[in-house]
Amino acid sequence: VPMCEGRRQERLYLIGDFSSSAEFFVTIAVFSFLYSLLATVVYIFFQNKYRENNRGPLIDFIVTVVFSFMWLVSSSAWAKGLSDVKAATDPDEVVLLMSACKVQTNKCSSLYGPRWSGLNTSVVRHELLSSNPC
Repeated sequence: VPMCEGRRQERLYLIGDFSSSAEFFVTIAVFSFLYSLLATVVYIFFQNKYRENNRGPLIDFIVTVVFSFMWLVSSSAWAKGLSDVKAATDPDEVVLLMSACKVQTNKCSSLYGPRWSGLNTSVVRHELLSSNPC
């Protein structure tokens, strides 16, 4: 961040670590994918054993319900993380963190508005892909 005196610059660090919600989401997504892959192999190659035992479909149903719930929770956590990132990187809020802008005689403002279209698009794209029944 440029300082008012000469060519000095101040290093500004944003507050917050928003990686945990994204990591949680990716973890659930990877485990869901691996389970789907395993279930597909069982359905194709071990269909007779799957059908002759009543426990197979019940276990499959329970695991699917658990993954569906965890997918909902992880998507909510991801959306919360997204809103936290937006709040932390809002130019009007970042200006308030700059020491030069804390001086009453200085007037600070952002030159550009926030560009969160990439973040919003990633969430919308994910929701459209995950709601597809095929």
